[in-house]
Amino acid sequence: MATGQVGQQNIHDVAIVGGGLAGAALAITASRMGLSVALIEAQWVASFAETKPERVIALSYGSRCHLEQLGVWEAIARAGAAPIRKVHVCEPGNRGEVGMHRGEADVEALGYVVQNAHVLSALYKAMPQDVQIYAPAQLQSLAVDTDGVQLSIRQQDGDSGLQARLLVGADGTMSRVRKLCGIGSRGWDHNRFGLVASVTPKIPHHDVAHECFRPDGPLAFLPLDAGRYSIVWTLSPRDAARIGQLDDAAFLRWLEIEAGQEMQAHLGGFVSVGPRALFPFEYRVTERFTAQRVALIGNAAHTMHPVAGQGLNLGLRDVTDLSRAMQRAVDGGRDVGAPVVLEEYAQKRCVDTASVTVFTEGLNALFCNELLPVKLARGLGMAGMDRLPALRRWLLRHAAGLAQQVFTRGSV
Repeated sequence: MATGQVGQQNIHDVAIVGGGLAGAALAITASRMGLSVALIEAQWVASFAETKPERVIALSYGSRCHLEQLGVWEAIARAGAAPIRKVHVCEPGNRGEVGMHRGEADVEALGYVVQNAHVLSALYKAMPQDVQIYAPAQLQSLAVDTDGVQLSIRQQDGDSGLQARLLVGADGTMSRVRKLCGIGSRGWDHNRFGLVASVTPKIPHHDVAHECFRPDGPLAFLPLDAGRYSIVWTLSPRDAARIGQLDDAAFLRWLEIEAGQEMQAHLGGFVSVGPRALFPFEYRVTERFTAQRVALIGNAAHTMHPVAGQGLNLGLRDVTDLSRAMQRAVDGGRDVGAPVVLEEYAQKRCVDTASVTVFTEGLNALFCNELLPVKLARGLGMAGMDRLPALRRWLLRHAAGLAQQVFTRGSV
């Protein structure tokens, strides 16, 4: 990869604003198609390696296949990728519980828990040399015409202009690309925070993930290396502030209480806890995935509640579908920013995103409802699901990212 500077050749086929996981993955893919790529990122790229170690992500099996196609999975696995071979779901005080195993989806693992920094590091090490990276750089303005997009970016040594046939916004929930293009979004704040930390249980996890549904929201235990779990504890703003400040011993006592007796049988209590971090939960989806010569991917297009662990995996499927549409344009000698390319991408992503939204928000609403008839129905539903292998298999294949064909040979 090359660092972009004022005065260099600033005409590109594709300009990507946002150098996170989705933006970096798309930059690699587009460059391998023979396209000239500019990647514009607000941070120093070197600082990605300094991402806090408690920031972990759950990759579906389908996302692993995507990363294998990019040639980065081996490096991620070496750095540490804890497999999820079984998922256990329960609700304290409710007899219904569900156990789902990788064998029901015919995969090696349902997913993998990895450090965000390890994935970013692997992607940037694999970044082709001809990708021009502008970092740190801020998008100031853009203008679109029939031939392309003109961008103005600000770097430490001044402003410069770029041109591209296709602009991709991969710049997060508060996307400046989306704002400058006049694309609205809809959504809401869940008024909840996720408290993230690594904990060491007394009983080895054996590659099992647990999700405990509580009235305030889910408490998830994701297996890590060295026998640890990464927890995502959903809390109200008041509880998040209070529990986040507890000393380690008091924190672990509260965690054991909140996990309930059902979880204690699997975890056996906790020995230690690492550094903690808080982040807000919200739901936001773009009103349109595309505009003239513009496409949105990742959190710029959709930010999901983490209850089903689909946010990043959905973003990688954005990359897949946009890459396929771009590859067809390249193969046919057509403009990668042409309306037909963007229409194909938008149609694919609308369907997938809508289905994930219904599932994720519906699941969160269902398990946060404390009305007695709803609680009884939840218990019956969970007990029934444990006796319906066909339904479990269908859910597992969707969760593992195998309901869609993840990648084709021609798209990398």
